[in-house]
Amino acid sequence: MGEIAKIFTNYIICKGVIKEEERIIYEYGFILALETCLSLIISFCIACMLHMEVEGILFFVIFIPLRSYAGGLHLDHYGSCLILSCLTFSAILLTIEYIKLPTNMVFVILVSLELLIYYLYPVENVNRQVEAEENRFFKKRLKLFLYIDLFIAIIFILLKKDRYLILVMTTFVMVVITMILGKYKNNRKEVRDIPQDSECNCDNSF
Repeated sequence: MGEIAKIFTNYIICKGVIKEEERIIYEYGFILALETCLSLIISFCIACMLHMEVEGILFFVIFIPLRSYAGGLHLDHYGSCLILSCLTFSAILLTIEYIKLPTNMVFVILVSLELLIYYLYPVENVNRQVEAEENRFFKKRLKLFLYIDLFIAIIFILLKKDRYLILVMTTFVMVVITMILGKYKNNRKEVRDIPQDSECNCDNSF
């Protein structure tokens, strides 16, 4: 990915679109874009193999906005992230083939998960701290998408599309799990980063 990103960056520098000083920013941006595209392509291929293209598209319609604004678990290596994402995506698609729950129960679980996601926010990437103003914007957008997802769920109930309703629910379950794991990982990193000599000397406290 890095080499391809360098090729793209060199090209736009040669064309005079950006300056050499901006190389690092654009290389990083190209890497993120390439990694995202690869993940989406593999996921779509998985959905096609399972003959669940509509379900795959619906998953990303629900998942991407929530992931973007709520945050979640960030692994240290892209390869690990890609494998885990593909396995999770496959598991969710296969799960809706076997889960059969009453519609009322699914709706109650979904509403509970929405409230939990809003409560768990924010789960920041330790490599990118979010400022207070940016944080308020993200929270508003998260709230908007939670309302949109609730509206989508109600539409599925009215249309009696239980299969799609369960897909929305399981997607929310995954978002909640990644948020909890993300918070746990961030807390562990913060504990490790605390200097060992920062402990107070209780003998001198009286």
